[in-house]
Amino acid sequence: MKKRINLLAGLAVLAAIFAALWFVRFRGVTHERIYDVVVAESADVKTQIDVRSSAIDRKLDRIESKLDRLLELADRPLPDNLRRIEP
Repeated sequence: MKKRINLLAGLAVLAAIFAALWFVRFRGVTHERIYDVVVAESADVKTQIDVRSSAIDRKLDRIESKLDRLLELADRPLPDNLRRIEP
């Protein structure tokens, strides 16, 4: 009888240890924590996208102004009584 009680006590201790380890390993993440992280990360991503798109817009504006100046140079009026040759 005493061996049986010792065996049951040992099994109970092992089960308690296993349950504690399982709880520590798989306790999970709360819904609020997931929501907070997703909101924060999406705000950071949106900010980075806005910064990059405004930088691209500035670059495109500079390129467009350079192209406009090139077109003005290419479309100069012809000097004294000259005409364009039509193909």
